[in-house]
Amino acid sequence: MATSSSYYLNAPSLGSATAIFTDEALTTCAPNGFYSNGSIVREQVECNLLPQQTCPSCATPCGTSISASGEQGVYLLDLGTGTDVGAVIVRFDPYSVPDGIRAILGSTTYNKLTSSVDGLHQSSTSGHFTYVGQISADCGISGTTYPTLTEFSYDGTSFVATGDTQSITVSAGDVSLGATAPGNCLMVIPKLTASPSVINFEVVGPCSGTAWAISVDCPVMLTGFSSSVNAVSSIAACALFETVTYYNASLASTPGTVGLYDFVYADAYGSTPLSAGYYKATGSITGSNDWFQVSSAGVVVALGVCATPPTTASLAWSYSETGGSVGSMDLYVNGSIVESRSSTANGTYAVSLGDTINVEVTASACAGVDIKANAYCAGIIVDASCANVSTSLFTSVYTVVSGDLGTTLHLDTFSHCDSGCV
Repeated sequence: MATSSSYYLNAPSLGSATAIFTDEALTTCAPNGFYSNGSIVREQVECNLLPQQTCPSCATPCGTSISASGEQGVYLLDLGTGTDVGAVIVRFDPYSVPDGIRAILGSTTYNKLTSSVDGLHQSSTSGHFTYVGQISADCGISGTTYPTLTEFSYDGTSFVATGDTQSITVSAGDVSLGATAPGNCLMVIPKLTASPSVINFEVVGPCSGTAWAISVDCPVMLTGFSSSVNAVSSIAACALFETVTYYNASLASTPGTVGLYDFVYADAYGSTPLSAGYYKATGSITGSNDWFQVSSAGVVVALGVCATPPTTASLAWSYSETGGSVGSMDLYVNGSIVESRSSTANGTYAVSLGDTINVEVTASACAGVDIKANAYCAGIIVDASCANVSTSLFTSVYTVVSGDLGTTLHLDTFSHCDSGCV
């Protein structure tokens, strides 16, 4: 049971103190336990005060939407998540005037956001506030120290002043403003265990006339989708099969369907972002896309469609009669004649995977000094026959392979009289 007594602080307020003492000289530390001034609660452990928070039974329950507007300040909000585990989906809308946000669960601080307008927003320094908003509404926050920002705490109905102030410095790397307002920004907080259950949200409004809104869902396991493993390019990804399950936190509230600027994860808690690269997930991406690209921050930065693989190759054939030869050419595909010529000609023919190609060439009427009849071919089939006066050539077979599809195969045939074999 709570008891009331007099204690002494080494700072002007409970919020700014680092320890509590039982004597005015600050020589005897107060016992381990929880201490409250009626507005905030802090736990002291071995003469060190832990971060302020509200006991779980008094924390605002998850599934709540809260907004604030008005003066500059630091706004504190404790959200209870109960004993459920999973991903806590947070949506934070700073409107246009810049606001900073971070969330603390246990000993981990979260400050990574994504926007459907322009993607990733995150301070370059771990643990710092991430400031989002519109550039044109900036009041010059970068590099500015605000020494006495009023501290407000949410009491379940509204934000009320705690009587304390905070000094906040906005580093240049904390500022992530855009040309337009970012809209509802998404943050994911993985809750892996039943306890701790209270998430401490801190929002800084460094500019006058600030306004923002936040909604915090209760923990839920993210919805999975079928995907390929990581690939180095979209082309490489399109050649893969969807053999694994990954998970997305959806900006458009379409769990299991990946959209641009979504967070994507290897686990349903949202604790392990996907590695940078390309992934194939046909049927699980918005806009009938087939692949998505992930940045090093685990944010989807591009979507695309896999090119339809070619199913045929073009066979470019030719037949030439020279040197007085009287000949012919029969082109066979899968054992049947598809082209037959008895004079110089050329053309194309579509062939498919596994088709067989061969050709029969004849040469005749060779006499005199050019008595050698030559029937030969070059290209995908190289073969030749030579004899006096006349000859014929029935070539070996070429079989179309997968690497031929989408290309042009060349087969040039010749019927020629000459003084020798060519």
